[in-house]
Amino acid sequence: MYNLKPFYFLIAIVSLCISTVQSYAQCSSNVLFYENFGGSISSPLTGSRLPAGVTTYSFDSLGFIDDGQYGIRKTTADIATGQRQFNVWHIGNDRSGGNMMIVNADYTAGKFYETTVSNLCSGSLLYFSAWLANLIPAGSTNPLDPILRFEIASATTGAVLSSFLTPSIPRFSSLTWTQYGFNFSLPAGETAVILRIFNNQVGGLGNDLALDDIEFTLCGASIAPVVNGTMLNTNDACVGSNISISGNVTAVSYTNPAYQWQFNNGSGWVNIPTATTPDLTINNIQKADSGNYRLLAAEAANINSTNCRSISPSIPIHVFAPVTPMLQSNLPVCETKDVLLVVPVDAIAYIWTANGSPLNMSNDTLRIRNATASNNGMYHVRLITKGGCSSMDSIAVVVQSNPLLRLLPFDTLLCDTQTLDIDAQQPTAATYLWNDGTTSAQRTLTTAGIYSLLTSDGLCDRTDSFTITRNYTPTVQLISDTTLCVNEPLLLNATHPLAEYYLWSTNETDSSIVVTFPGTYSVTVGNGCGIAVDDVTIDYKDCADIIFVPNAFTPNDDRLNDVLYAKAYFRIESFDFKIYNRWGQQIFSTNSIFNGWDGRMKNSKAPPGLYTWTVNYKRNGKSYTQKGTVLLIP
Repeated sequence: MYNLKPFYFLIAIVSLCISTVQSYAQCSSNVLFYENFGGSISSPLTGSRLPAGVTTYSFDSLGFIDDGQYGIRKTTADIATGQRQFNVWHIGNDRSGGNMMIVNADYTAGKFYETTVSNLCSGSLLYFSAWLANLIPAGSTNPLDPILRFEIASATTGAVLSSFLTPSIPRFSSLTWTQYGFNFSLPAGETAVILRIFNNQVGGLGNDLALDDIEFTLCGASIAPVVNGTMLNTNDACVGSNISISGNVTAVSYTNPAYQWQFNNGSGWVNIPTATTPDLTINNIQKADSGNYRLLAAEAANINSTNCRSISPSIPIHVFAPVTPMLQSNLPVCETKDVLLVVPVDAIAYIWTANGSPLNMSNDTLRIRNATASNNGMYHVRLITKGGCSSMDSIAVVVQSNPLLRLLPFDTLLCDTQTLDIDAQQPTAATYLWNDGTTSAQRTLTTAGIYSLLTSDGLCDRTDSFTITRNYTPTVQLISDTTLCVNEPLLLNATHPLAEYYLWSTNETDSSIVVTFPGTYSVTVGNGCGIAVDDVTIDYKDCADIIFVPNAFTPNDDRLNDVLYAKAYFRIESFDFKIYNRWGQQIFSTNSIFNGWDGRMKNSKAPPGLYTWTVNYKRNGKSYTQKGTVLLIP
């Protein structure tokens, strides 16, 4: 697997290069040499002297660092007291948690550091950098600021390959690090240089500095691969497709550049034979081509040197094979049932068609609701799966017509002792199931209720229902023939709980009538099951010689004695009934013996008390008058 750690380190190096005081090329490859003077967060405050030959300055481990001396320390402060050295220098620390080289420049300008750097990349452009800090704070009266000269010479010929003179290292209010660097080219065939650092300022008051993090970095190519031919700009491809990876190599600093593509399927990086150009093409890609790809770029002589080549980010390529849809269904189905077509495969897209026409459906299940013969035809589904692979399957949909019929009656009324015989047998039916659990096609029903039958032939089914109601023919028995007093009303009642209608010989249709005249009265009582008829003869005779008027009544709406009537139990030829109040004012009058006073006067209740009445009537051609009083009780 491609190790991203160098890539992140590369990003850090790019950031350092950008922040340097002087930079000639964008460096984007490996760090070949690194000197940080050792130490760590947990190490002692002072480190060991430098190897012999590196510097001519004297080493001071614990005391003040005087002119012409150096120390390898974690802090610029006095080791003993933690205060400023010489009451002037900054108090500060190494920039990366370890040691730094602290230099109090000699009175005479000259070299104070020299080392040989080996294992560099022959024929390549390199970048040198170092971090410097002025120990004299801003505002100090010490006049001198450090000025350094870096020199890089061939370790083979001694020739100076490049040099760089810094400006005066600036002062700050606190210890502040600044990086300085420059590019140089290493001749072909050489892999080592001599680094020399010179104090270019006289010693004395000032010219004191700290040095840290010396680096030599390979300045290689910038590689930003771009993949083409994959699905939707991803790194997924389908078996058989053609893809290409463009190396997108820029900032090439090689005299004779060389390229090599590598492949890693999990067993380590291996060179791809003949893949030695900035771009890689893979035709008719297969699943075995799944893995990670990267591009190496270097000077031709260094292409096989791990530290002397640029490495692109790892490009994962995933190759997928088409997936067979394996279309499944619930066919065959009967009309009015749902047809289900299911693809039991995960896909990016499902494209359905019916008889060549696209359907508005994009998931793994196609449901045809309440299917009919109009839905018959050939259905296709095309899958788009990982890598953009496409596959197709089809199925013929045939919806079976329902041959089952309704053989049940509709809602039925059973009268008296009637029963209902059912025969629902059908030639194609296989099973019968009633809602009461009965499984026979023939049965005799006697009980009222709702009956439903599920009939099935194994594929189609139907459910039919009907309601049985039971009723009985009503009966009627009027009173026996009778004789009444004239004008005496008689209630004839034919009510029966099962009757649905009534018809009297008087054409009245209520369940009861009131008669006041002699005659024969008949009634017909009926419902859906039949009718019953009865009649009664009524005769009238005279039963009294005077008209009767009650002496009190209570018009309080309780339906008991609410109306005052004059009653004549004999035949009369004319009739006049009047009511007067205590002041002789007439407040009620009627010419019908069947009308009475309801105790109201001018639409309001009359006050309680005694009222006078008169009745004038004619009987057998002779006129009669009666009068009396009545008490209105509230």
